[in-house]
Amino acid sequence: MTVFQCRSCGRALTRAVTERPLPHPDVDAGWHRPDAGPTDAQGHTDSPIVRMAPGAFAVDPQPYGPPYVLEEPSGLLVETGPRSTLVLNPDDGTGLEPHPDRAMRRGYCCGMDGEWGPNLACACGAVVATVHSDCYQVRELRLQPAAVTRHD
Repeated sequence: MTVFQCRSCGRALTRAVTERPLPHPDVDAGWHRPDAGPTDAQGHTDSPIVRMAPGAFAVDPQPYGPPYVLEEPSGLLVETGPRSTLVLNPDDGTGLEPHPDRAMRRGYCCGMDGEWGPNLACACGAVVATVHSDCYQVRELRLQPAAVTRHD
């Protein structure tokens, strides 16, 4: 079992979790909840898509989050943020608080979207994670690898 702690103060930021492979975004196998439940008239659901099962985490080797850069020749914006972010079920985070800058807590009707970067901080003030919790997204918590330490 692994617990992730804040690199700045040592506070635990997760429950004890077990490493597993990151579910591939184009394949349903391995996702905790690969399909959203029924929606209401506004498009909200009580059962959103969730990438990681409770008690599990994965390391994403790909760049994640901002800054976004224009990829030539596709013309698409691509993520160039840190590699090796730690992907967890949002319910496995502990001791996390909203980012002190209100602008970083951007979201829509149901939660924070994380599109501008890390939106959660440790109680000590260190910015440590991004939560995707809005209804239009896959729900996940991503710890910034440079902001945490791993304890097995």
